[in-house]
Amino acid sequence: MTQYWVIIPAAGVGKRMQSAIPKQYLTLNQQTILDVTIARFLTHPSILGVAVGVSCDDEYWPLSEWATHPQVIRYDGGKQRADTVLNGLQVLQAVGIDGHTDVLVHDAARPLISHSAITRIVEHKGEFGALLAVPSKDTLKLANDSSCSQGTVDRSVIWQAQTPQKFPLGALLEGLSTAMEEGLEITDESSAMEQLGWQPTLVEGESTNFKITVPSDLLVAEALLASKAFKGQQESE
Repeated sequence: MTQYWVIIPAAGVGKRMQSAIPKQYLTLNQQTILDVTIARFLTHPSILGVAVGVSCDDEYWPLSEWATHPQVIRYDGGKQRADTVLNGLQVLQAVGIDGHTDVLVHDAARPLISHSAITRIVEHKGEFGALLAVPSKDTLKLANDSSCSQGTVDRSVIWQAQTPQKFPLGALLEGLSTAMEEGLEITDESSAMEQLGWQPTLVEGESTNFKITVPSDLLVAEALLASKAFKGQQESE
């Protein structure tokens, strides 16, 4: 069975959470969000290890239950998400991961990723990588500068990107480096690869794999973790 390394960029501060501490260290079901996220991967049989990028002066990481785990590498992140992911790729290179080997990148603030979703993306075979995503369910409006609707977008061609996203280490390193050198906007790993002409496959994700961004998201995540239906899904994996 092929096993994969996961890069988890966790050097951000999460300003929209309106919290005194970085959102990845907020408590979710008596664990930090970051610890819950790491656990979802390290308990999956296809995951070999996790590289976690945190700020160089991070005072919370040493308290993590995974801080000294042999399958976890802690490294210094950068100013932006792309910088942190790029640093993680270089770290994996340094420990001997081949450039043709696929790696996963996952948001620290998506702690409800299921094992079945991880399985779907690691089992995907394709030439141009892959990412989890969900088809848009809502009617989408095109707004003008005054926040007025000036049209309706065809939602049948719109997917909302999630993570993990999977690409060969060397290609992703090139994609991120090139995009950053050219000053291009990088919103996720796929956006960097698209600049190189890649067309990653959209592997269907799950609505529960949302990113905790604002305070209400934390309440929803806590409610899901406490629900019998969600617990039953996790136990059946």
